[in-house]
Amino acid sequence: MSRKRIDLFSRVLVTGAALLTMVILFGIFFFLISDGVKVFGKISLKDFFLSTRWYPTYEDAEFGILALLSGTLAVTGLTLLISIPLGFISAIFLAEFSNRKTHDFLKYVFELTAGIPSVVLGSFGLKYISKWLMELFPMKVWAGLNILNASLMLSVLAMPYFVTLIEDALKAVPVDQKEASLALGANMTSTLFRVLIPQARSGILNAVILGTNRIIGETMVVLMIAGGATMIPQSIFDPVRPLTAAIAGEMGEVELASTHYFALFMIGVVLLTISLIFTVTAMRLKRGMRK
Repeated sequence: MSRKRIDLFSRVLVTGAALLTMVILFGIFFFLISDGVKVFGKISLKDFFLSTRWYPTYEDAEFGILALLSGTLAVTGLTLLISIPLGFISAIFLAEFSNRKTHDFLKYVFELTAGIPSVVLGSFGLKYISKWLMELFPMKVWAGLNILNASLMLSVLAMPYFVTLIEDALKAVPVDQKEASLALGANMTSTLFRVLIPQARSGILNAVILGTNRIIGETMVVLMIAGGATMIPQSIFDPVRPLTAAIAGEMGEVELASTHYFALFMIGVVLLTISLIFTVTAMRLKRGMRK
């Protein structure tokens, strides 16, 4: 086969794969939204988004998701506060300060951590972290299953993403820029913060986007150890029920085409919207950094 034909075949294959991906993606959007919006035929937008009362199985069922939404934001926010700084520091150490042996060992540990099933992390949090939290904060923790427990386990889940992607971003900076800075008399710390990190900021932001979307969409850990309480949290020791936990916990038992069924699909749309808003905002920031 001639080179021209191989190029044409490759181009058609890649274009076809891209179009198929787009069709599947828009199909998922359409499927979610077309079922989700039917809930507003039964309840108002105000009651759905601004009420904290999520009692779908009561005789007078209520479908307010504000408490679920606040639980999602609380768990995601605390997880990011824990995992991003730790991931950032670990990635800098791996990329610039570790020797070969230490680097390979730590990379191996992070790769192993990335492969741990979320149900195993949930079980660990359920049995050990909850007990540890109750012993460490006896006056504040009335249940070991809470925002802090879920955030600690989600941080373990998210750390390998942050470390690997941020390290890759730092290593992608051309070596001559680093050597030029050092040759001009700058020390390693100054080179790191004035040359390497600014040059790698686009890749670092990508790492934050991917890691955050992974945290928002995680289900099993929050279902097992976030506490399951439908309430607006007042502290990190309060139990919550994030949006993903509500979908996973209730979808299997809900009556098809009921208000509850459509409400769960609408929660899926809300999750998708949060993820899209975050991604678009981050992409705009990234574009602004390039200018």
